[in-house]
Amino acid sequence: MTRAEALGVDAAEVVAAVLYGKKDMRIETKVLGPPTANEHQVLVTQTGICGSDLHYYHHGRNGDFVLQHPLSLGHESAGVVTAVGSDVDSFVVGDRVALEVGIPCSECKWCNKGCYNLCPDMRFRSSCKTAPHYDGTLAQKVNHPAKWCHKVPDAVKDLSLAALVEPLAVSLQGIKRSALMVADEATVLVLGAGAVGLLTAFAAKKRGGAKKVVVADISSQRVAFAVDNGFADQGIVLTASEVTDSDNPLARAMANATFLKEKAGADVGFDVVFECTGVQICVQTSVFAAAAGTSVVLIGMGTPIQTFPIGSACAREVDIIGVFRYAGNYPDALAIVAEDGETVGKLATHKMKLQDAVDAFEIASTPVDRNGNLVLKVMITV
Repeated sequence: MTRAEALGVDAAEVVAAVLYGKKDMRIETKVLGPPTANEHQVLVTQTGICGSDLHYYHHGRNGDFVLQHPLSLGHESAGVVTAVGSDVDSFVVGDRVALEVGIPCSECKWCNKGCYNLCPDMRFRSSCKTAPHYDGTLAQKVNHPAKWCHKVPDAVKDLSLAALVEPLAVSLQGIKRSALMVADEATVLVLGAGAVGLLTAFAAKKRGGAKKVVVADISSQRVAFAVDNGFADQGIVLTASEVTDSDNPLARAMANATFLKEKAGADVGFDVVFECTGVQICVQTSVFAAAAGTSVVLIGMGTPIQTFPIGSACAREVDIIGVFRYAGNYPDALAIVAEDGETVGKLATHKMKLQDAVDAFEIASTPVDRNGNLVLKVMITV
């Protein structure tokens, strides 16, 4: 008798990738029960590996959030409904869905204001912020609240596009928080040409109406990808700038900002800067690159405590805007991938099987694979 048979006919055994500690990921079989009344069961066909997943994999933690017990990672996910709970009437078996994996309380003041991403009782798949942790989607099937699933438009043929909706929703949160509008005819700088940086550049064009989007990164390969594939209008390879004032800890960031402004023809600075790396030197550069009276939007999650040029920000009234996940952005993100899935889909540079999850995480941790091909987003498929 199998474990599933022992638990009842509605239970099923599923294969999952489970993290036990630093670089200790194991492929295991779990028992998944039937969906509850308000859930449906989803065959998870695609899960993208996120930077936070890599932090947990390599360090057993992501910032202040520490792994306390075995956990399945993964939260950039899409799949197909295989069973529905008794109270679910908005989905049927066979529906294709993108999973919004943060489950708020829906009752607190933040939830009532529509800022449910800030809910103090939020449970988020693959995050160690709460304990017991909420397992991620690196499993063949999961049960998920129907309220937090979104039907994938028929125009989206490849479900890897639906999985990319999650990081795109983060980028759209940044655009929304920046208050970037078409009428501004803004020149925008995006620091970092990883997956989130590229999606932010793309969102600034598609929904922010930016007149010009400039992407900067230390990788010439990523910069070329951004421009060649229509994510940005201009790309700048950021190299180590010469510093004359070696006693000034911010001198290199100031030199970087000057270099970027000169290359982009933005003499007085950029109208909005989206910082998508979380790296201290880039965060510092973002402030000096912003024009007076504009804003810096911090999307990248990096070192929690950094040296920051608050004096320059205050003296020039540069607003510093934080971004944490997303709220209400999935419908628009799905609409974007339906409109221009060909461009967005280019981010999925690698696809690997669930059984090869360890290799997938190792590849996702490198800028290029063993053959020298650019690595942007690794998708794990079932």
